[in-house]
Amino acid sequence: MKFSLTLKRLANIAGITAFALHSVNAYAQDNATVQMTSQTCPTEFYALPLFPKAKMCQIFAPELPASLTYHASTDQQSTQQFYTEKLGQAEQVKALKGRILMEYDGANKIIIISKDGAGTQVDVLVKS
Repeated sequence: MKFSLTLKRLANIAGITAFALHSVNAYAQDNATVQMTSQTCPTEFYALPLFPKAKMCQIFAPELPASLTYHASTDQQSTQQFYTEKLGQAEQVKALKGRILMEYDGANKIIIISKDGAGTQVDVLVKS
């Protein structure tokens, strides 16, 4: 199940606040019977841009706190550079277990970039 794998990946990342994880988990429990499917990717999510030609988008929580996961056909460093160019230097950047964690807006906007096959999986968490 992609959704449970994503939550496990998120749960392994130290430094993500308990609030963000709790929110995603609570939404999943409240909507456990809802089938999560890939959708057409938006160009942005709560004013955070998505990498061009993003694919396999899944919005797990559309309302705040909100979360979206997608695949980008590029490497982690290029994805990180894209976010730095679009949003400016992150307030915090951490490398954790092969992932890049970028925090913006006082950790209210979190971007997690993970290697995924020939590209990257990008998890976008927006608390407020």
